[in-house]
Amino acid sequence: MGEGKAGRPQAMDAVQRALLARTPLTAERVVYLGTAPQAFASAIHARNPAAHVVPEKLRADPIDALVADDLEQLLAAPSLAEAKLVTAAIPAHVADPAALVAKLAAEGFTILHLQPVHGDAPYFDDPRSDLVALWQAGRLEPAAPPTALIVVARRGQDRPRAVLSMFSFSPTLMDIRTRLPAEALRSEPDLLVQHHRPPGDLPTAPADTPKILVLQRPAPPRSLDDWRNSMLKHARNGWVTVMEFDDQPALTARANGREMLPADWVRFSWIHAVQTSTYVLRDILTPHNPETRVFSNAAFRLEPFPDSLPKRVFYGAISRGEYAVRVARGLGPAIAAYPGLEFVVIGDRDVFDALPTERKRYHDFVPYEEYLRLMGGCAISLSPMEASELYAAKSDAKYLDAAARGVLTIASPTVYGDVIRHGRNGLIAPEIGDWAPMLIQALDDDAARQRMARSAWEYVQGARMFAQQVSARHAWYRDLWARREALTAAMMARMAG
Repeated sequence: MGEGKAGRPQAMDAVQRALLARTPLTAERVVYLGTAPQAFASAIHARNPAAHVVPEKLRADPIDALVADDLEQLLAAPSLAEAKLVTAAIPAHVADPAALVAKLAAEGFTILHLQPVHGDAPYFDDPRSDLVALWQAGRLEPAAPPTALIVVARRGQDRPRAVLSMFSFSPTLMDIRTRLPAEALRSEPDLLVQHHRPPGDLPTAPADTPKILVLQRPAPPRSLDDWRNSMLKHARNGWVTVMEFDDQPALTARANGREMLPADWVRFSWIHAVQTSTYVLRDILTPHNPETRVFSNAAFRLEPFPDSLPKRVFYGAISRGEYAVRVARGLGPAIAAYPGLEFVVIGDRDVFDALPTERKRYHDFVPYEEYLRLMGGCAISLSPMEASELYAAKSDAKYLDAAARGVLTIASPTVYGDVIRHGRNGLIAPEIGDWAPMLIQALDDDAARQRMARSAWEYVQGARMFAQQVSARHAWYRDLWARREALTAAMMARMAG
């Protein structure tokens, strides 16, 4: 069971991936009953290194989550008596899914989710596909065409489900602030998540249901009246609206070839709250909205630390300007010392053209998972950053991406000086002339490179996984909703001002 050809672990199918998506990231002791135990255990541990799948026969209290490919199997499991939370599939062939759900409820569980399996689409709408109300009303029928259902239930549920709607206005190359957080928050049992590209409609929900709307990087409003009216309409309908923004607004304006406008700042002021990625950005945005919260960028998957990586160099970024081009042009001494050295460049053609070697491969923008795969095939990642106030607000996300795959980062002190301890978990190159010697140093000393890369990997493992902040995000959203009347009054006062 659980083994594919040649003894390799069997991959998870669509139903098992849906079960994984509904298993809380915060669950540290998981019992899994199904046909893909090795793949499921690996996936659980990769997204939360503190989590482990415990064989049922070796289980020990407490069990954070009991997960099963088949709800009938789960209902017969001895571990059900100790489980706090269960996630299970109801196979498509089951003639009476409502009866199975009722049996689970009779064991003392509150049914929180009852959803069809929808696959791996980046956009989804759990509030609209939720079947709990139909089941409660006695109107749940077998799905047509036949499809499996996923049920999530908690023992002793003591708070109402909340609705979180995320509208991603600029999702391209922003997976770590859009799709991936939405998918991770979807694992919270009492949270119904909608992830859309605008335009789109908000789901309907009872007045007493906590409701949070997150707007990711909308453009400055063309009409201030329309923006004001939209925010007030959402407030009247019981929604708390949050701006998600992870870059210096002046830098985004420059990237779009325009000057800053008053409307650039209105986005942050005429809204309930703001979430951002760095403390530099928090200090920029707080004068416009005191309800500004930092949720640092994080890794969503920690790969096993590699025994070795090919001596290949990675660079991936968008329009880092002349400084990055000068760094690339100055790598000649390292290329002369290692004439077989290969470079992989994503997204920045100017940097690619400036590299003084023929041993280089260029990729235009690729999906995030492909970007990570290409990065993980290199021993070293370069992250040059111009020393300026605009760039100082950027995050250390590329360092996290590399560290989570055992790749050593050489970086500028701007941004990365706050996370890299030179010679311990990476290398800092303060000047243009430092980059080639640093690269030679990293290529010369395999043991030191491995040691620094492992230190960076352990840092991500211990402090920078998204699983370590998902509960804090959820708690903040619920706290905002609890304070919605005061937050709306403050927003209206800023509008009046």
